[in-house]
Amino acid sequence: MILAGIAFKFVSSVRYLGVYLITGTKWKLSVDHVKLNFYRVFNCIYSRCKSQNSELVTVELLKSYCLPFLLYASEAVSLSIGNIHSLDNCLNRAVHRIFNVNASDGIADIRRFIGLYKLKNIIEKRCAKFYDQLLCNSD
Repeated sequence: MILAGIAFKFVSSVRYLGVYLITGTKWKLSVDHVKLNFYRVFNCIYSRCKSQNSELVTVELLKSYCLPFLLYASEAVSLSIGNIHSLDNCLNRAVHRIFNVNASDGIADIRRFIGLYKLKNIIEKRCAKFYDQLLCNSD
């Protein structure tokens, strides 16, 4: 394809405002860079907090520093069920690492106890808040 004498380069994905769009017949987003950033920040926090033996401090740092990486632009784009599950698995792995729990039931119980709910629920709440703010500011 040529426009104004310049040939377009074909790419398999494009980054726009921090969101990676993947080529295909349907709307698809890539969350690989999100997971990479999440793990990078989590591993840094975990390595520094591990020696202190304070799981709750690590959880609070996870919520305040790492969770925003997983939730970036979640209000504006519709993530697929697979993407949400993949991102939710990042939280499961982080909880597993912090508390050294192997069973999925144990991880789910710990996440409920510390207030780290399923990512799908968190995204739904953020979307509702985003739409409410849009409606309130449109006056």
